[in-house]
Amino acid sequence: MRFSTSLPRFFDPVDRVPLRRSYRYAQLLEQLGFYAGYVGHHSFTPETGDPSAPFAYLSAIAAQTETLMLGSGIYLGTLHHAVAVCEQVSTLDQISGGRAILGLAAGYREYEFEGYGIPYHQRGERLNEIIEVCRKAWTTGRYDYHGRHFSIPDLPVHPMPRQQGGPRIMIGGTSKAAIERAARQGDGWFTLPMETLAVVERLASQYREACARYGRTPYICLLREVWVAPTVADVERDWLEGALGFHKYYWETGTQGDAHDPVLQRVGNGERVDYETFARDRAIAGTPDFCVEQLERWRDAIGFDEINLIAMTGQHGGNARVPLEAMFTLFAHEVMSRFRQPAYPRKSFDTHTIKENDP
Repeated sequence: MRFSTSLPRFFDPVDRVPLRRSYRYAQLLEQLGFYAGYVGHHSFTPETGDPSAPFAYLSAIAAQTETLMLGSGIYLGTLHHAVAVCEQVSTLDQISGGRAILGLAAGYREYEFEGYGIPYHQRGERLNEIIEVCRKAWTTGRYDYHGRHFSIPDLPVHPMPRQQGGPRIMIGGTSKAAIERAARQGDGWFTLPMETLAVVERLASQYREACARYGRTPYICLLREVWVAPTVADVERDWLEGALGFHKYYWETGTQGDAHDPVLQRVGNGERVDYETFARDRAIAGTPDFCVEQLERWRDAIGFDEINLIAMTGQHGGNARVPLEAMFTLFAHEVMSRFRQPAYPRKSFDTHTIKENDP
């Protein structure tokens, strides 16, 4: 399996290089053997810490790394024009030397669409067209697209991405429409972190069935919370409060996962749930041996190709006693090392584009 993680935004306004720790963190992940780093995206939502311009942030990380794949996880492309999405991702792919991944979703917070003056009910159709525009542009080098929401003349694409045919497009979401879109138009499917194993297993079956209908090869990126420590007491002390706060926040903002899950209902109501009840079939959080057992269990049930790990310590009321650098170093040495990771699934480079644009 491939191990990825979400990239935190460490920002020190008094440092001459405000993102210094973020750069060093990404370099550490690269050294530890992580496949990819992802950042989320929201506008008008400072409480999440997600950048409103994720490709600008990822380009800065790209300049400080060499092998780590860099992706949006997830980018609300529906808030922007299709050409802007295409150009930003192509530019990241150029800067990173062919390491970009485009993760997309339709979005669910109405105020973000109001802020951009975009009808909320059009988000699904707009996302479908954005994917079509990017595919055509990256394949042909021209736009020439006429749809319901975007009409683009026959103009050249500049810059073209380094990866031939463009970066991998991952589609996020657990609705029926999102799963269908992932199978029909995407190169893979992002899960959400809220649902339990039984629910994700059912959704994964739906995704694979849809892939079979469209003649596509399934690729599943499992999104899960993670924490590893020498003892269960350490995990409960350093991880649980942040994880509960994370789920409570997203429950209140509309991303509830399985709304019928009695544990999530308790968390959403502000009740403190104990570690074993909350983590069971939900998170990869525990001692190294426990994390290995859970990864094997999820792999056997879901058959995922990649796992994107998120750590909520220091956020949503969590305890930042243990730095993320230390936790992920322990995870890499004691958990990741027990699994064989496949080679990076990069596409080949468009050598014509490289020759034209590279010094």
